Amino acid sequence: MNNKELTKIREEKKLSKGDFAKLLDITPMLLGKYDKGSIKIPDSIVEKLKVLADTATATEIEVKKTARKAARKAKEKIEATATSDTAAATEIEVKKAVREGSRKAKDTAEKAVEALKDTARKAIGIPNIIIQSPMGGHISLEEIAGKVPKDTADVYVRVDENKLYYVLEDGETGDVDIW
Repeated sequence: MNNKELTKIREEKKLSKGDFAKLLDITPMLLGKYDKGSIKIPDSIVEKLKVLADTATATEIEVKKTARKAARKAKEKIEATATSDTAAATEIEVKKAVREGSRKAKDTAEKAVEALKDTARKAIGIPNIIIQSPMGGHISLEEIAGKVPKDTADVYVRVDENKLYYVLEDGETGDVDIW
């Protein structure tokens, strides 16, 4: 696999470089080097991409089914309210149906993405990692990623200090509390 194929896959999945790097369990900086072609893409990343492609297709199909079902229900509600005396009631029902359909599609998509991540992790042998404090708290890698800035290249966890120390892609450093 070459750098252009890697970029094409990311663009087809409509993922940001940061999200794509997270999915592959690599840093955005390393993904950038693969994208530029300055580093050969290792076989382990190619295998992850194959798993991602297989599971992503199933996820996309499920999301589309949910969206079609929501659209059908919205259409049915529109038709049911079309016989109503007032246009305002119809407009309200349409908005409710669209919101409900969007909410269900979003929920299904979020569940599908989580299932995709779990499947990809299991397929390549990466466990779900949770860091636990001696005081009883715990935090997952996803929660850690949510606490640091988006352009973070590296994170160092110090449970004993209740701190996440991070280094941004431009070399700037910082820290945040874990709990």
